[in-house]
Amino acid sequence: MFCPNCGIENPPNAKFCYECGINLLDSIKVDEVDKSKDPVDDTNININPEDESKSNIAQKESEDTNDKSEDSDDRSDDTGDDSSSSKNNCIICKAGEMIPMVHKGTFGFGIKNTLECNNCGALFEKKGLKYKLSEVTDTNQPLWIKYGHQTLTEDEWTRIGDGGISDAEQQKINQEKIEQEKHQLIVRKENDANQFLTSLQNGKITITSSNTSPVILKKNESLSIVMHNITLQEPRTVRQTHAAYGGPTIRVAKGVSFRLGGASARSESHEEIRAIDKGSLILTTKRLIFIGSKRTTNIDLRKIMAIESYTDGIESQRENKQKTEYFKGTNKTIVNFRINGRQSTIPLTGVVLRAVIQGAIAQIE
Repeated sequence: MFCPNCGIENPPNAKFCYECGINLLDSIKVDEVDKSKDPVDDTNININPEDESKSNIAQKESEDTNDKSEDSDDRSDDTGDDSSSSKNNCIICKAGEMIPMVHKGTFGFGIKNTLECNNCGALFEKKGLKYKLSEVTDTNQPLWIKYGHQTLTEDEWTRIGDGGISDAEQQKINQEKIEQEKHQLIVRKENDANQFLTSLQNGKITITSSNTSPVILKKNESLSIVMHNITLQEPRTVRQTHAAYGGPTIRVAKGVSFRLGGASARSESHEEIRAIDKGSLILTTKRLIFIGSKRTTNIDLRKIMAIESYTDGIESQRENKQKTEYFKGTNKTIVNFRINGRQSTIPLTGVVLRAVIQGAIAQIE
């Protein structure tokens, strides 16, 4: 069987041309048409005027119906052609038409289905339910530079041809948007926390607690924060003694020996930060109070000279107290605050506790 399009000989049972891919079954032309029809003998047909009039009316209605049906078919064919033409337009050059082709596989095994543009030479190779953009004549074409050798679905290629992007690019944009929103949220929380700390330090915001106070409050004194599991630490002097021996050793018998010479000892001392007690740290508008099982400390806020902040607590130095006091474990307490119409939380680190104490001192003064 010879292909009517390219003239290549194909096997007798081939449905598609191995060279150009045309449908051979649709291209077969019928050479002979059986035009034999049964003759109509009208010699014995008699039609009266009334029957003839009814027959003419029925024939006219039938012709009108056929004309309408033909007009509808023509419109349907025109619409279908426009849709097919639009769908088969090349997304690369926008001018050519995508023609389906069938190629023999390597060493003659299998076939390869492609869509090829008759204008720019773009070749899309079918990969399952997707298409791979394998070739173009102009490699400087923007779509080739961006999507060359990529395998995408038919919907993706159609979207790209209409000026859109692929699913992978859309996912990347969505992920970048999510990351940007997360970053903006972090920055906003940091700005709110900094504004909150500044207001605390200047005494514009006062933290109050509605819980029952574990200590007896004085006149015009209110409870601010109660922190549990706080470790009180103070520097302690630790002394270490180092001994040394000098002289010969004489062995008298097995397991018996004498040492001749002298021994010397050297003592050194240094300070170490050691835990003194563990309990609760209570901050009021006038005092900082530690209540433990062994030790109770009552610090007037006006007596505090300096505060050093740490991640998990503070270091306090006050009047008439030579040793520095360390309060560790404050970051286990969480402070809820609302600023700029937004609710947020922050751990009570040394920086936050220092700002609260400074704000309380500023209000006392």
